[in-house]
Amino acid sequence: MNVAQGIKEPLIYYQQHPESKYMDAVKEGLMALKDVHGYVNGMYGGDENLHGNDPTQGSELCSAVEFMYSFESILPITGDVFFADYLEKIAFNVLPTQVDDNYKTKQYFQQVNQIEITDKSRNFFNDRVGRIVFGTTTGYPCCVTNMHQGFPKFVQNLWYATADNGLAALVYGASKVNAKVANGQEVSFTEETNYPFSDLIKFTYNTKNDNTFPFHLRIPEWCNNPVIKVNGQIQKYNKEKIFILNRKWSENDVVELQLPMNIAFSRWYENSLGIERGPLVYALKLEEDWREVKTEEFDDTFFEVTTPSKWNYGIIENQINADSLKVDISASYSDYPWNLPNAPISIKIKGRQIPFWEKSMNSTGKIPIQSHPYIELYTPVEELELIPYGCTTLRIAQFPVIDNPRNR
Repeated sequence: MNVAQGIKEPLIYYQQHPESKYMDAVKEGLMALKDVHGYVNGMYGGDENLHGNDPTQGSELCSAVEFMYSFESILPITGDVFFADYLEKIAFNVLPTQVDDNYKTKQYFQQVNQIEITDKSRNFFNDRVGRIVFGTTTGYPCCVTNMHQGFPKFVQNLWYATADNGLAALVYGASKVNAKVANGQEVSFTEETNYPFSDLIKFTYNTKNDNTFPFHLRIPEWCNNPVIKVNGQIQKYNKEKIFILNRKWSENDVVELQLPMNIAFSRWYENSLGIERGPLVYALKLEEDWREVKTEEFDDTFFEVTTPSKWNYGIIENQINADSLKVDISASYSDYPWNLPNAPISIKIKGRQIPFWEKSMNSTGKIPIQSHPYIELYTPVEELELIPYGCTTLRIAQFPVIDNPRNR
């Protein structure tokens, strides 16, 4: 957690000592952290001590919330969309999965590849009992406080005032803002969207009086061809990462921002495969059996989660291209989409079961690397269903890759 809190320090210092080295230091630190300890979900192995990038190591809930707060502190200083993208990655993937649907219990640690949540030992630096189960007094009490700070602070950072007396939407979510622009004129915008599941964001100017001021929109680094419309008219886009609409605004003016989301593949620990689409990471969908448990160790009960589903799948090498994947987007969205039954998007991809990839210390065993022809194993090709990481409780999100020697 100290790393997540401290990553913002050079840029806090930069405000009084505006030297470029302090700007560079944060990104260099983040890249080093990613290289040695990083996961596809944006977090890092840190089950108390930093602990490498095996996706069975833990990451702390407090680390996720404090990481978000660091990016929320950095973004208004820099205006750099890199930090807004990173903030959304943690908010839309890591945070929702580490609390229950009622926001009453939490996991102290979560795993990127997580196939069992039980009060048993794991390969964590701090592996006292209850570190991974959903509870209140399990783990350590800091996370009970932090679990209720993540999204309120996130909402506070959806909108920003700008140095040119305008307004900026740099992080996206359904909201309404009242703000002062131009020469202190009060204006209001409503933002309607199902982002991050939908790529369409609609802003409506709700003020009766006409006002002239710039409206800034962030274009995420993962989006190559955004479409910006004002009252139905397409605006010229020149690859700006902050797109500025400087105009006279009248009541009921509408801005539509469409951010097409493409499939992206990345490689991680043991050459494992990560799959993303827009701001969301995707993970293998696993059934969940929740069980309430009472022990003498804790004053209250906690929940364990197991699955009857097979989890030990690899992705076939020749399927790692966007054309091989099928994306299914629901026509409707739940008010609370962050769970298995309400997941509004699924991705289908071909894989095979790897029988010798077995459980170890109540986690997945070491990821089999793509090296041996026998890894094809003659197990049948199956269509795997992936859903957004934030909708999962149990999952595989970094997959072994299965070499297909017949295609060499």
